[in-house]
Amino acid sequence: MSQYRTQSKRFLLRLDSPIARALVLCISVLTIGTLGFTWIEHWGVWDSFFFTLYTLTTVGYDDHEMSITGQRFAAFLMIGGIGSVSYALSQIVQYAATNAIDTEKRMITKANKLSNHCIVCGLGRTGLHVIQRLDEQGIPIVAIDRDEKLVKQARDRGIIAIIGDASHDKAFHDAGILRAYAVAAATSSDAANVMICLTARALAPEIIISARAEDEDSINKLTRAGATSVISPTRYGGEGIADSMLRPSVAEVVYGSHHEGDKKLHFREIPITNENNRAGLSISDLIQNFPSIAYIASRNANGQYNMRPGTEHVLLDGDYLLIAGQNQDLAAVERYFPEYQKTAA
Repeated sequence: MSQYRTQSKRFLLRLDSPIARALVLCISVLTIGTLGFTWIEHWGVWDSFFFTLYTLTTVGYDDHEMSITGQRFAAFLMIGGIGSVSYALSQIVQYAATNAIDTEKRMITKANKLSNHCIVCGLGRTGLHVIQRLDEQGIPIVAIDRDEKLVKQARDRGIIAIIGDASHDKAFHDAGILRAYAVAAATSSDAANVMICLTARALAPEIIISARAEDEDSINKLTRAGATSVISPTRYGGEGIADSMLRPSVAEVVYGSHHEGDKKLHFREIPITNENNRAGLSISDLIQNFPSIAYIASRNANGQYNMRPGTEHVLLDGDYLLIAGQNQDLAAVERYFPEYQKTAA
């Protein structure tokens, strides 16, 4: 997570870096000026140094009496020194701007190397929770936000983050939407999330889009804008609180209300294909291998659900199997299904 700060320190330590050269130039000018006035005017080191700063910063002289030779040296320092310091400062500014551009290019380059990743739009509290959950599952992530401060904080945590407006095509292309698995519209603005959904759906018609809705009236709008699913944090949080009061044991298992990871129930969505050699298996076959797993539902290629499929139910190519269990049990299923999909809860 600190790789970017470490790289910056390395650049500073390199003698051939622009900042190092600028610092050496400034120190050299100050040293020459201080030694020159000390030798010519026989001033103390501090007076000579202070007078050099007077000259280089162009704030004006006081009543220092100076010889003709000293005046000539001061004129030389004005012409050469001020030019040198100005050049040094311009190099520092140019380096800072170039470094920022290079960092952005590095982020885009990293994003372009990813595939089957998730794009999270918005680095607020909701967006960071989404990123944390995806990261726990080992899923590659690219984040997009307009706020440079939030993007920098995300980069410091090791997240591939891009500065941009996710309602514009360029930001999504930089994030590699054509190779991505899903998009999360997680900003705090429903209007912005609508535009994000419209843009993402236009660029990648088949991609999964999950959107956040602050106002429940926006749920239908986000769905029409192309969101595959819409989550209302307010409604979800309210239901969770109500469940924890009315059915605390259920809430503890479903939501992990006491933050005990071993008790919380997790879900998985498993694709069934001929390629992974899982088509043709029955629920009975899976129960024999994984008796501690709960088989919640299966969904066929037409989107129809079979809730609580019986033991004789056969899984076909294109089906999805929804299962639930604890992490240690699901890990065994994931090894059995190497091409499993994403965590649902």
